[in-house]
Parts: sequence; C-alpha cells; structure tokens
Amino acid sequence: MPLRKKKVDDPVSILARCIDLTDGLRAYRRKDTEEIDAVFSELKGTRFREHYDQWIKARPAAEEIVEMPIKVPGVKNMIQNLGWLKVANRVFLIFLVVFIAVQIVPVWRDALGPGAFGGNGFLYATILITLAVISMNVATYVDFRIRKKIIAYETRTMDEYAPTREKMKEFVNKMLRSLAKEAKRAGGDRNAFSIILYFDDYDNIEVVNQWRPRSMGFFRKSYSHYQVVPKL
Repeated sequence: MPLRKKKVDDPVSILARCIDLTDGLRAYRRKDTEEIDAVFSELKGTRFREHYDQWIKARPAAEEIVEMPIKVPGVKNMIQNLGWLKVANRVFLIFLVVFIAVQIVPVWRDALGPGAFGGNGFLYATILITLAVISMNVATYVDFRIRKKIIAYETRTMDEYAPTREKMKEFVNKMLRSLAKEAKRAGGDRNAFSIILYFDDYDNIEVVNQWRPRSMGFFRKSYSHYQVVPKL
C-alpha cells in the first residue's frame, strides 16, 4: 500500500506525507501553509530534521503558489461571494428542516395548531426548496467560474512561476533521496516505500504504475498519478 495512504506517525510515513504535500504544491494542489507547517514540524524530532529546516527555506516559494488565486483579477471578490452563498445555503436548509419537522412532529404540530401557517404550508415549503436549489446552483456556478479563472491564470503564468515550481521539485528530490536511503537501509521490499505523485521527473524513483484519475467516477482528468518506488 502506498505510504501516502498510511495513517501512522512513524518518521518514514511523515516524510512520505511531506513529499506528497510538496509535490502537490508543485502541481498547484494548494493547502494552507500552516497546515503544511504542522506536518513538517513532526520531522523536527526525527532523523529527517534537515528536511524541516529545508521547508523553512522553501516556505516563501510555497506561499507564492498558495496565494496565487488572490492575484487573479476578480477572484478575491468571487471567493467572498461564494462564502456568503454557502452561508445562505445552510440558512435555507436549516429553515427547511425546521419547517418540515414542525409539520411531521406531533408535539410541535399540536402546539402550533392546525392553522399555524395560514394553510399555506405547501407554498412556504416550495419557496424554501426553490431558494435552496437556486442558491446551491448559483454557488456551484460561481465555484466553477473561480476554478476556470484560476486555471487560465496558471496557464498564462507558467513561465513566471517556473522558478518557484523548480524550487519545489528540488526540495522533493532531496526528500526522495532520503526515502531511497531509508529503503536501502531497511533492505526489504521497495513496494513498502511506494508513494503516489503528480510528477514522474524526479531523481531516485522508478514508476511502477500510472493512471489518469476519474471525475465523478466516469470522466478522466487531464493529469496523471504516478505510483513510484525508490530507485536503489
């Protein structure tokens, strides 16, 4: 099983998780840098302490990638609007659940009486459902537009961010060298040290499997995943 999937906190698995996160940053799979800090911090008390120190140096480059969407014209406001839409979704759904509960829970129905909604219960339920559906669809559309804008910006600025992504690649190579040394020291099955990456151009690795992930279980995505093992 790839190390990326293991839920243990031994040093090798922590290192594998750090490789996974850094490779993901290079592929523009962004996570909060404080979240990444927390994972790398777990290396401080291990034999891989050097990679925590390297992360501190690489962090400014990682922040450039993480903060890239804010630089896309119009995206900051769209993200704020999407946040409000998600709040509205929750409000509509809460009201809808409460309204339905009032209709079907005998104690509440008896307490409010038969004419609590003036005989317009079905109308009010329809309005709430309609608002919830509209809000969810608008939120989905806004989210789609944000993603499209970010992807277009990423494509336009490939050259501009090339040095930043190259720093991520160099950092991953250093960690992969440590993983290869660990596999050699263990002297066991290399598959026990396998990991899933977005790129296959690193040193000290051998690709054992490649596939394109599917969206919603049907549509193949435009990028590949690579299951790799250390090259000894």
